[in-house]
Amino acid sequence: MTSIYSKLESIYDLIDDLIEEEEGTWYPNRKLSSNHLTDLKEVRTLLSSIVHYEPTDQEMMSSFGTKWHDGL
Repeated sequence: MTSIYSKLESIYDLIDDLIEEEEGTWYPNRKLSSNHLTDLKEVRTLLSSIVHYEPTDQEMMSSFGTKWHDGL
């Protein structure tokens, strides 16, 4: 059974490949309009923030418990 993150990552890769293909195609021969291409780039950015998530420093520090507990 595949995880949701692996499915999202494969979707991200497919969108990324499509964007690269469209940007490498001469403008009149493109399959997507520039508006659709811009929308795909926004979707890719949103998916990237989910698939390639980096916790903040505060999230990392809070995952190790409280400071008073470390002194015991």
